[in-house]
Amino acid sequence: MVTPAWVITGFLDSGKTTLMNRLIEEELEEQEILAILFENGDIPLTQNGQVRRLVYSKDRLEEAPFEIAESIRDSLMDNPVDLVIIEWNGMEHFHKLEEMLLQFSMKPVLSIEKVIYAAEEDRLRGRISDAGAISMSQIAASDCAYLRVGETEQISGEGKALFDINPDIHIFTGGKWERFAKRLFRYDIKPQMWLLSAVVLTVLYLAVMPALGQSGFSFQAFFTVFLGVFLQAVPFLAIGVLLSSAIQVYVQPEWIQRKFPKQVIAGQLFAIVAGFCLPVCDCASIPVFKSLVKKGVPMPAAVTFMLVSPVINPVVILSTWYAFNGNVRMIAARCGLGVLCAVLSGLTCLVCPPKKVLLTDDARHPVNAGGLRSGADLMQGQAGGCRVYDDPAGNPERSSRFFMMMRHAQNEFFAVGKYLLTGIFVSTVFQDMQPAMIRSGAGIPLAASILFMMAMAFVLSLCSSSDAVVARSMAGVFPVGALMGFLVFGPMMDIKNIAMLLGGFRAKFAARLLVTAFLICFVAVLMFASLGSGGIRI
Repeated sequence: MVTPAWVITGFLDSGKTTLMNRLIEEELEEQEILAILFENGDIPLTQNGQVRRLVYSKDRLEEAPFEIAESIRDSLMDNPVDLVIIEWNGMEHFHKLEEMLLQFSMKPVLSIEKVIYAAEEDRLRGRISDAGAISMSQIAASDCAYLRVGETEQISGEGKALFDINPDIHIFTGGKWERFAKRLFRYDIKPQMWLLSAVVLTVLYLAVMPALGQSGFSFQAFFTVFLGVFLQAVPFLAIGVLLSSAIQVYVQPEWIQRKFPKQVIAGQLFAIVAGFCLPVCDCASIPVFKSLVKKGVPMPAAVTFMLVSPVINPVVILSTWYAFNGNVRMIAARCGLGVLCAVLSGLTCLVCPPKKVLLTDDARHPVNAGGLRSGADLMQGQAGGCRVYDDPAGNPERSSRFFMMMRHAQNEFFAVGKYLLTGIFVSTVFQDMQPAMIRSGAGIPLAASILFMMAMAFVLSLCSSSDAVVARSMAGVFPVGALMGFLVFGPMMDIKNIAMLLGGFRAKFAARLLVTAFLICFVAVLMFASLGSGGIRI
């Protein structure tokens, strides 16, 4: 019998044993448990009949790790339990645990299901830096983190340092215990279950296809259109994330901050030029935006840069040119409206200056000795696709930076790719199941179509380097004006961008930016469409 295992790791005195005791007493009171301790702290483990212990010293772990693995295997085979909880030594690489417990001989008896990183938020960034690669290997392998925080139960910039190392980690605090426990008892689908699911889906497909055929729905046509749009969009998504990752790794925000003029008009013009020259996607521009705000760059220029850069950069222009078959008017209209809306949105901050926009009003934090960047760069929640990556070891070697860039691009590609797939699916459905009012020639009001496409752009949260392909696939359903609303507003504001803004700015300011950008884009695009859409024909 394969026994599931939970691994709790973290620094010494980080509360690992306390967390184990609470899990045993509150969530696992009816389970037979084997507790494997690779570290002895000040807090003793709960003693009762349901818990059996195996204790291994650090010296033995260093001298005979595979003998320890064999003893654990023998213990599980002789005395099976319901669950194994492992308290891993905070001063050992997580790779050693993987070598011990993920070897072939252990698979019939043990399966690591969850890895929890326990820590105290106070001075967490500095402690991670001091521990170096050991701590980072533990965080990178963790599914979730359990932090001891202050009375407010709010995670600060110290806790968000975990996102730099593991963008997919889920962070919980004492106030979210029920959600934390629910997360531990939720298990992902095993590879063998994927095979079974594929068989079930095949059977369902064969059973449902005759009914779909009678209704006029063609799965082959749907799949052909979906795959065609996907193959067109993926290259531009890949180009976008590679260039964005290169900017994140090789171009420091301090360089941009030094170059930004302090005057409002000059700052606006520089923001447009910088937005064109920096091929970053929409979510990659937000960390730079926060850095500019903290550095004292005028708010109108900073807002203009954040909104305009994902609309007019070279990768977006190239993807729009490709998607619309070299239609220069379409490119000019998108860039022109993007610049106009971004500048007007920025100037609203000059007319009515926002106050206390940042969550914290502290000065910019320096980079510590370990190379981990502080709160100025840690602003993404888990909804965002793009991350700011710094070299955790402070290694300036070219090879190190190159591999860091590729790791960033890989994470960004798969994180943003799910939004792209959703967008392609919805656009394909619209092509195959066009609204009856459009097929009949009655059409829908121009303003309503623009509003609908802007709302769709907000919900789908597509990457700006590939959204033109999705928009082009809906050209037969919606007019040019509606497509322009999709292409101009979507890169500026969507769900993932709002989630990222809320990670570093006050909710009132994020809401103001959303409403301002939406209203300005709607009015500008509506006027553009009412005047004939520049004579654009698709």
